[in-house]
Amino acid sequence: MSIATAYAGLGQKDQSFQWLDSAFVDRSGTLTSIKVLPSFASLRPDPRFNRLLKRIGLEP
Repeated sequence: MSIATAYAGLGQKDQSFQWLDSAFVDRSGTLTSIKVLPSFASLRPDPRFNRLLKRIGLEP
């Protein structure tokens, strides 16, 4: 998930979401923290963020 964080920090949303999707497939336990981590704040307005939260089982 650290690669997704780096891409989010660089403003490269597509790449960040690709890595977050990979983390979901790999069942990364840290993925549940994306809702509160400041490093993913730039992704929150993107509709893909809420879709990912729903896939994880979190409320958007």
